[in-house]
Amino acid sequence: MKAKLIIYDLLKLEQYHKVLVNRALFGFTDNSNKGSYLYKRGGVLSNLPHLRLIRGVIIVKDKDSNRVISVLQSYKVKPKVFDIVIKSSMLH
Repeated sequence: MKAKLIIYDLLKLEQYHKVLVNRALFGFTDNSNKGSYLYKRGGVLSNLPHLRLIRGVIIVKDKDSNRVISVLQSYKVKPKVFDIVIKSSMLH
């Protein structure tokens, strides 16, 4: 299966913007009323099959790569994208 290897670097961003990028990609858990209620807020990768190799490296299907790249570019992060071929069972 054709896939994309996306590498991005958040080192030049301030901590606040790093958190925003990670929340936009992976989602987060939101608390209200001092932790009485928990809400799962989804990110762009919550509904997409993906593989996170290490921090800053993601593999997604070829057709889903534009969504991830556009989120990164909206936060002024310049990703490096490579075409790869993997087994479809590797993504979850």
